[in-house]
Amino acid sequence: MSTHNAESCVINAPLEKVWAAISTQDFKFWSLVKFTNQIASSSEVGGTREVTFNDGTVQTYRLIEYSLVKNALTYEIIDSKPSVDFLSAQHTIQVTRVTANNTSFVQWISDYSADGSEAAVMDSKYKKLEALAELTKSLEN
Repeated sequence: MSTHNAESCVINAPLEKVWAAISTQDFKFWSLVKFTNQIASSSEVGGTREVTFNDGTVQTYRLIEYSLVKNALTYEIIDSKPSVDFLSAQHTIQVTRVTANNTSFVQWISDYSADGSEAAVMDSKYKKLEALAELTKSLEN
């Protein structure tokens, strides 16, 4: 069983517009997210934010990498209510310019600890696909 999942899409919008929507980590484009509470600057490594989902789940994320050079950020889940069934998870979102037509390639990668279940990985897969579709819709309109 793999504890790694990567999903991607191409968005018909310039990198700057896509990165602006992702880099704040407020997930406003994603209908599953009710709201976020930014504890520190969205680009400050070590900063945390609480993400409250519509189903009542509240997760705390800590930013562990932020790169303006690579247009990428990595965060880890440090708390979840209700609790999750894996020890740790790291998620990376990266935006790359498609130079041929000034669109953007977005990749969202998740790596779970060895105890990450197949169900957790598959849930992550489908939620990322939904989030990427909603991000695309919000930026292309």
